Amino acid sequence: MRTVFCGLTTIDLVQRVERVPGPNEKVVSDSALLDVGGPAANAARTAGALGAFPTLVSPIGPGVFGSLASEWLRSSGVSVVDICADEGDPAISSVSIDSDGNRAVISSNNTGRTHGFPDEDILDGATALMVDGHLLDVQIALARTAESLGIPVVLDGGSYKPGLDALLGHVTHAVVSADFHLPGAEDAQVLETLVGAGAQFAARTHGGGAIEAIVDGKLYKLPIQEAAHVADSLGAGDVLHGAFTAALGAGQDPLSSLAAAAQLATLSVQSAGAMGWTENLED
Repeated sequence: MRTVFCGLTTIDLVQRVERVPGPNEKVVSDSALLDVGGPAANAARTAGALGAFPTLVSPIGPGVFGSLASEWLRSSGVSVVDICADEGDPAISSVSIDSDGNRAVISSNNTGRTHGFPDEDILDGATALMVDGHLLDVQIALARTAESLGIPVVLDGGSYKPGLDALLGHVTHAVVSADFHLPGAEDAQVLETLVGAGAQFAARTHGGGAIEAIVDGKLYKLPIQEAAHVADSLGAGDVLHGAFTAALGAGQDPLSSLAAAAQLATLSVQSAGAMGWTENLED
């Protein structure tokens, strides 16, 4: 089983604070961590932890931070296809985690960077493709190829991004968040609109609330197991999408895949960092 993930890679500086500072205020952090992040990268790392042999297509770069990101990704079992066409580094994200586990993120994303395209055979032997909307020209090309090969295309819809409509027609499985709003569509009709655009399966998460999903025209509500405690919510959505893609690529049906992925996301918020949950798996 081989899975492919395409999208954003970041370097995250994660600091834990009692509370996020206000304007012109300084606070002292309780801890600081430098780690690789980004929705596609974290999803790929999750798939790697689950044995799904992930390949990540992303502009990373040859700089100091880019070298660190590539090294950390490979150590997580991720095969890296760096399509960076400049001498830059990955996007930098500053992440604050407060005492309740809530996160605040400032990120440069891929603004101003140039990139190329992966080799045409990048999807050979793949069983699933996940895209996050951060690299639309590459993702549209990959999704079209996946469509022609009968490979499921999963959309991680954390938020709507301009131009995403051109990708939606090639998405087979859309899993979006409560913060995902389609222009011109009523909020209550997001799932129906995604299905109308071509998705076979559409689901919407609501933090710790039940997940709504439509498959074969029927609406389901998947309950979420309550976390025993919350260390932080960093990367929980990425874990869900990575686990969902891995399960779908292994041939599981989408509802079962999503239910299992939601359980893993709940596990992830009980550990610090986007991948702290992997230590619990090893235990």
